[in-house]
Amino acid sequence: MTSATRIRVAVIGAGLMGRWHAYAAVRSGARVTAVVDSDQSQADRLAARYPGCRAISDLATALELSDVVHVCTPTETHVPLARAALTAGKHAVVEKPLASSATDTAALLSLAASHGVFVCPVHQLVFTDGVRRAHTSMQRIGPVRHVGFVLCSAGAAGAGPGAPGRVALEVLPHPLSIIARLFPDALGHAAWSVRHPAPGEIRVLGQAGDLTVSIVVSMSARPTKNTMEILGVRGAVYVDLFHGFAVRYSGNVSRARKIAQPFLHGAGHIGVAAANLALRIVRREPAYPGLVPLLRAFYAAVASGGAHPIAPSETLAVACASDELMALVSGVRTSLRTEGDDAPGWRG
Repeated sequence: MTSATRIRVAVIGAGLMGRWHAYAAVRSGARVTAVVDSDQSQADRLAARYPGCRAISDLATALELSDVVHVCTPTETHVPLARAALTAGKHAVVEKPLASSATDTAALLSLAASHGVFVCPVHQLVFTDGVRRAHTSMQRIGPVRHVGFVLCSAGAAGAGPGAPGRVALEVLPHPLSIIARLFPDALGHAAWSVRHPAPGEIRVLGQAGDLTVSIVVSMSARPTKNTMEILGVRGAVYVDLFHGFAVRYSGNVSRARKIAQPFLHGAGHIGVAAANLALRIVRREPAYPGLVPLLRAFYAAVASGGAHPIAPSETLAVACASDELMALVSGVRTSLRTEGDDAPGWRG
């Protein structure tokens, strides 16, 4: 295999994420050759969008028709589907979280290495223009003192009583993956505390050396948003993770700047947001910024045998931090049931 344009992709799961993965795969130069879903009519509809693509009911046939398998199914199915693909010598792109535990994640990474293939979690936010600009801006605003994330999502709306808690936990890899990329040693040395005031509501505080981290996840707060702010001693960077852009703010201090600051910030935000929207229109990127750059990098690594765009050590660091936070959330739940509603709910 010498070119990403020759890569054949099988999409497992023809729901919303499967549809976006198929679109992004084609935008990244691959061919969608197979779609697998337990709902045959849904698989038929997605396959019909791509010439030469087959809607198939069994995984084995899909594996024969593909070089890379995209797993876009519920979390509990990720490990068996990814394991089947890797064992068959196929590369795998797996929606977040890659697996339900760090142990399973490590096992998949080991299996991939033993078969000479790659397994890639969909940590696409790391590949957005906004996060990349934030990364390059850190030298200009640093040393960095704090990074904070706020994620208010409607992703659990109408999905049943257990959905808010499940979805809140499933989105945690996104901020953790950004921390792992921007601050490579932080996750391995961070001390965490968690507050879990209600299902679908998670508040995280962390510290790694001089760096502090906050993560707010809410399934009920509105408006919906997904933002990151990096605060340094010489300035700050605001990142809109929904739309994939970043704005850097100067840390210069003066009375005049203090008066003008709301106007400067507003003008900067509007200008960058407008330019970003225009660029996304040109790129034909209606949603999920970062997914196409991630897939292009992954397909290039598959085609050339080059470096994985997300190092296995980075993938495992995110999984270990996710395990730790989920354990803390579980401990808070147990504490609240045992101690009553007045319990403070912090664990760390």
